[in-house]
Amino acid sequence: MISTLDLLVDQVHTVWDCEIKYVIFMLSLNVVEAFDWVTHVRLLHTLKMKRTSSYIIEWTRSFLENRETSLIFNEQISDMREINADISQRFFILLILFLFFHASLIEKCEALKIKIEVLDFINDINILVYDRFTEEICKTLSKAHDICVKWACTHDATFASEKYKLTHFTRKLKRFNMTTSIQIESSVIKSKSDVRVLKMQLNTKLQWDAHLWQIETNHVTRMLTLSHLEVFTWEAIFTKARQVYSAVVRSEIAFEASVWHQRDKKDELSSKECRLETLQNQTLHHVAEVFKRVNIKTLETETYISSLHVHLNMLQNKITLHS
Repeated sequence: MISTLDLLVDQVHTVWDCEIKYVIFMLSLNVVEAFDWVTHVRLLHTLKMKRTSSYIIEWTRSFLENRETSLIFNEQISDMREINADISQRFFILLILFLFFHASLIEKCEALKIKIEVLDFINDINILVYDRFTEEICKTLSKAHDICVKWACTHDATFASEKYKLTHFTRKLKRFNMTTSIQIESSVIKSKSDVRVLKMQLNTKLQWDAHLWQIETNHVTRMLTLSHLEVFTWEAIFTKARQVYSAVVRSEIAFEASVWHQRDKKDELSSKECRLETLQNQTLHHVAEVFKRVNIKTLETETYISSLHVHLNMLQNKITLHS
């Protein structure tokens, strides 16, 4: 399955590969309390406009109707009240419905019929515009933002202006005017060379040093957490500690590996993998409670943990098979 980040990175590389050299600017928006303000009537209307099956529309209507809640304050319980807005995050089907709720916004932005792409992941909306001139890009982004504001007014939604982010992607920094900013209402947003999108750190040239540095920084906290778990759970046995490492720590290390990991033709370790292998080695020595001098290949064999290089290639193969 291709992720939102895969689509974002692929889009950037597609623009970079064009004969005409473009620069890409991305405006990132965030919908405030997105799930709490989804109007049921508007959602059902959107499903109907999308020519969704009448069976699914009626099922959705039935699912959303007759929902009630009460408030507890100072040990006092209020009367039950009907809920006409809100989508619960507990059900995956409703996450899909939320994307339908945003569909009209994406269509209106892309209807500008200029070099623009909109990527939506739940309440995170990223608007990509590419052109040869940064000034033209900023004008386009302003128009797209105006569309977003109008959409928010008709859908009872609010964008968190303090979370607006503007970043640029290019391999030729000196060719373009990177000092250009965008004026939104009373705020001036300046473009930054790096941005955090869906837990991943992206920089101008899509080099992954910033993301790897973030992994290394967070790894210190994970190691501490793992140590505390072993101490406060009556010295967790090896199998449990290994399970925590596989399920939590390594999944964080290899997060979105399909985006930044490239399989080497000679099957050799890249510089990125060497840095991450070091993190795995440290954790495995800790989990197995052995001396640092123990050979890592021996340790991986004894702990039944594959090398990170093999694990990353396996994740890459899964994405390739499902794409």
